Amino acid sequence: MKLIWVHEDCLHRQSPAFKSYPDAPAIYVFDVVELNRSGWTLKRIGFVYECLLELPVTIRRGDPIVEVPRFAEERGCVGIVTVASPEVRISRQAQAMHAEILPEDPFVELEGNVDLTRFSRYWRKAERVLAKESA
Repeated sequence: MKLIWVHEDCLHRQSPAFKSYPDAPAIYVFDVVELNRSGWTLKRIGFVYECLLELPVTIRRGDPIVEVPRFAEERGCVGIVTVASPEVRISRQAQAMHAEILPEDPFVELEGNVDLTRFSRYWRKAERVLAKESA
């Protein structure tokens, strides 16, 4: 049985990881050191937490590279699966854990550089594309 590693870019039930492994246990790890380093606001942390409440997921604090394999071992899982992320930190963590990385189904196809640090910047660009597609 695989373990699903849920991260910021796979916070929904329609994620390829949940679709491919519907009965697999799942974990999300709040990396407090990273949250402080990257300047996450309480609003963003709350948003992620509310998304997690909608998922069948165990929530822990710590270093994902330590906590995810530990949880996999506790659950008797062989292998970790997650979804691809444009975030370099997440990609490196997935590689360090030797996770199977599934491609994410994009919400919208955006061209050029996309600023993922602020949702409003992303959404302005995405909204224009979605408006054209629905017209």
